[in-house]
Amino acid sequence: MKFHTFLLLLLSPFVLGHEEFIPKPGVFAPASAGHYHAGELVSIDHVNRRGGLRLDGDGNSARYQAAPSHFFSLLPYATLRYQGATADLVHIPLGTHLHGTFVLPPEGDTTVPAPRKDDEKWVPPHNYALLLEDDVSFYQRRGQAWRIDSVDPAKNALTATLTGPDLPGGLKGKKTFSIDGSTRIWKDNSFGAIADIHPAQSVQISLAWLPDWEFGDFHLADIWLDAESLKQAATRQSELHKRHATHRWLPGWINHVEHLPDAKGIITFTPFAGQDPAMYELLKKEAAKNGGASLAAAEPTLRTWQHYHDSKNGSIIDLKEIPDAPPGSSGVQVRVNVSALIDGYRPGRVARMRLHGFSTKGLPAEERMRRLDQR
Repeated sequence: MKFHTFLLLLLSPFVLGHEEFIPKPGVFAPASAGHYHAGELVSIDHVNRRGGLRLDGDGNSARYQAAPSHFFSLLPYATLRYQGATADLVHIPLGTHLHGTFVLPPEGDTTVPAPRKDDEKWVPPHNYALLLEDDVSFYQRRGQAWRIDSVDPAKNALTATLTGPDLPGGLKGKKTFSIDGSTRIWKDNSFGAIADIHPAQSVQISLAWLPDWEFGDFHLADIWLDAESLKQAATRQSELHKRHATHRWLPGWINHVEHLPDAKGIITFTPFAGQDPAMYELLKKEAAKNGGASLAAAEPTLRTWQHYHDSKNGSIIDLKEIPDAPPGSSGVQVRVNVSALIDGYRPGRVARMRLHGFSTKGLPAEERMRRLDQR
């Protein structure tokens, strides 16, 4: 997938047309679906791809004092971005301020804890995430940056104005943030100091909790002062996520199963978005030479059983690009001729694909689908 196409896929959830969408197996959300919510990541179950946000303050003190976390689950095709690169939930630290696009849960879903009756007024019903990203990923992707207006170390204050296109979601205009010795200041490929921050600089930031959170105020967790520091952060995260993917394989779902004699078959498989662009380029390279691939059955959480044992080997017989692919789709689809059909190969089911160079070793027990972990 070309990188500009990848970015367009990421941008599409933020059309924010508020079309109500109820997830169904094998069906991607339309580009107009999704409601914007932002908040601090306060709890996480990365194995089952669930977590909780303390939503941003809106000036309502009662809401801030009484509201429970906005618990969420990730759609199997959700995209996550951290420090300007693709990520998985395990890569995002607690306390990170996130921006997300959320839809309604599947019918009959009980995965996300239901709020108590008295708390329903505080918690939005849209609790399945299409997209989650930290501040630097969010603003940078949208072509926005912060122009430094002033910095006053004696008062632990920094004032900046958001520049770039006026888009829905996120902060607007001029804001004053708290800053102190805990703020990480990124300069070139190392750390800087508050003395390196000057008016008129264009920077990226990440936000953190402040006691006046309920009024929409934030502390500065990070400031990136230049393009080199942003590149360094994104490169580190990209390499981390690629390593994660090669051990767990490329997620997607099965669109069609063609039965062949002797229990063999051809699987039509659409990889999900949200992986590093290099993963899709590798897939295209393997498809061009009809390279080998394996498919392991998985759950909507993307968890597998013994993915290196219960997968079946095959070869990629063709690949096609999907024009105007919806959010969550990688924009490519492959057909794989597998040596045998297993029960998990059904249309609408999630699977993971191993490509050349991916690991064939087992995962830790807590990541696998096992009886005691099916909670």
